[in-house]
Amino acid sequence: MFDLDQLRSFTVLAAEKHFGRAAHRLFITQSALTRRIQQLEAELDVLLLNRSSRTVALTAAGETFLTHATAILSSSQEAVRAAREATGQPIGALSIGFDGATTYAFLPQLIARARDTFPALRLDFTEAGSQAQMTEVLFHRLDLGLVRPLPHDKALQMACVRREDLALALPITHRLAGKRRPQLQDLEDEAFVGYSEAGSYLRDLIGGELTHAGVTPRLVHEMGRAQAILSLVSTGAGLAIVPSDSRNACFDNVVFRPLPLRVKAELHAVWREDNRNPLLEPFRAMLERIES
Repeated sequence: MFDLDQLRSFTVLAAEKHFGRAAHRLFITQSALTRRIQQLEAELDVLLLNRSSRTVALTAAGETFLTHATAILSSSQEAVRAAREATGQPIGALSIGFDGATTYAFLPQLIARARDTFPALRLDFTEAGSQAQMTEVLFHRLDLGLVRPLPHDKALQMACVRREDLALALPITHRLAGKRRPQLQDLEDEAFVGYSEAGSYLRDLIGGELTHAGVTPRLVHEMGRAQAILSLVSTGAGLAIVPSDSRNACFDNVVFRPLPLRVKAELHAVWREDNRNPLLEPFRAMLERIES
């Protein structure tokens, strides 16, 4: 008997009246679409389409079958929705922004927790910096962003979802690599790779700790992201202070050591309070439990 793929192919072809355009919409080749329609006609033992070199037209039987095929597809979608609703789980999609730094640890945890908690929820991810994410959330192009706590428009709401230690990253051959618990004072006049304006939150956070300790390393490079900073550290260009999750970036010749600092790097969720996606609130509640 015919299957849903054949019915879906037939209804799309009936709408497009062109094998090439229909195949493009279905993400299959034109030859695969032709085979599906031929198989459907063979199953029904009815000619559904009149074909010419330029056009596709439904026969009288095709017109009648289209009405029923459309109803069957609609009914099948309702059956899937009803089955999912019976689980009591939210159904739908959320658009989520993230910064590259979250991929080291937090984002994999988030995705795993979301799959367990909301198996019918689709997450559409967009990678962008914190400022860009806040703009997208502000204009309703993202439901939620995962950002550093930067100044933001008053229409946006923010809440901390992760607090992360900072660590000293240094080449494995550096003299401090053998020291289990280095101090900030050890960085005095050391070549240092810092954050640039693109990473202003971490630049200011780390700079405040160095100033408080009265330490002035020798700044040799400034980069916007931990990945780029660690790339330079791996070449021996200098030392760096980065969020500890960055150790998952997997540079074999870079070692990480804890530092006695007063602060942690924070990651915040950002959203609009007037966002009407009903899935946002339960998703935010789940976010707050990831580290608990």
